[in-house]
Amino acid sequence: MLSGIYIHIPFCSQNCKYCHFVTVPFDREMTGKYKTSVVKEIALYAENALSRFEVDSIYLGGGTPSMLDSESIEEILHACRENFSVSRDCEITLEANPDTLRDENKARSYSKSGINRISVGVQSFHDRELEAIGRLHTVTSVVESMGILKENGFNNINLDLLLGIPLQTSVSWRESLERIPETGFSHVSIYMLDLDEPCRLSEAVSDGSISIPGDDVVADLYLETIDILDSYGYRQYEISNFAKPGSECRHNLKYWMRKPFIGFGLASHSFDGHSRYANFRNMEEYFQALDVPRLPIEWRKSLGEKESLAEKLFLGLRLNKGIRWTRLKRKYREDCLQEYENFLRELGAEGFVEWKGPIVRLTPKGMLLSNEIFQQFV
Repeated sequence: MLSGIYIHIPFCSQNCKYCHFVTVPFDREMTGKYKTSVVKEIALYAENALSRFEVDSIYLGGGTPSMLDSESIEEILHACRENFSVSRDCEITLEANPDTLRDENKARSYSKSGINRISVGVQSFHDRELEAIGRLHTVTSVVESMGILKENGFNNINLDLLLGIPLQTSVSWRESLERIPETGFSHVSIYMLDLDEPCRLSEAVSDGSISIPGDDVVADLYLETIDILDSYGYRQYEISNFAKPGSECRHNLKYWMRKPFIGFGLASHSFDGHSRYANFRNMEEYFQALDVPRLPIEWRKSLGEKESLAEKLFLGLRLNKGIRWTRLKRKYREDCLQEYENFLRELGAEGFVEWKGPIVRLTPKGMLLSNEIFQQFV
């Protein structure tokens, strides 16, 4: 069975003001223990697996994985190759912050270890905006890190940008977009600021000490961004993701297409095609499980037909290519499908969804309300 591997590296130098992810402060001794535990977890999983998995994507996310020394990254990837059948053309992605990439030796080591895709958390090309959201890097460090990556053979590089942050204006957002072609990114991820979960920034916005662009402004800029990036040669293939032809993220496509993936590390999630499960979010519980040793799984949920269909809909509709409804009819019962089809036909009449023969997909207008639409499937 072809699978992807996700490895969570939770360490950060500081927690960004908007962050909701499971992160812990960087500590050199702790990172060494964590690396050893992840390697142990990988071997333990393979030992208990019924068959040897084939892997064509590995994604090291965080946190800030690039804070680990390159030897630790190499050891984790070696464990993957020792315990799984990793394809020769495997897409291996490392998430990084620009200020951790200004090191020629580190970039060279990443390339030597087999990493062939870097995802850089830029967020903005304006220093004042970066400071407002608690980022430590500057625009200068972005340019410097990109130069180092390019010199060491990295051509598949993703850029994360954040829309709707403090101090951001329509002009400053367009200026950030204008920097993309000249900097040489092959992939762009555009995320809209999400303050639904409590964080330092949501508290500041709530008490009025800081303001963010209004919803209407953000919506207009998102729609404009689709056209601007298209003019630069970046084709939108998912609500938040744009790529030069052939540079779509193989690993993330597994999530949206409901392909199997295995998660290792603190709070990581996995999907085997029939059930979803997740590791402990607490570091001590994670360590204790592996000391036994046993897999550090905190919960597991099997998916019935209705849940599988709901996932197929709200994940598949994230993709620009949409969903082929005739395939769903061959796989799921008519009574399960009918309610959802009625709902999507209604959205079609309102311009949020378009039906082209057997294909149903969100319109750009529908993408703006995707969270509200997807609530109907959960």
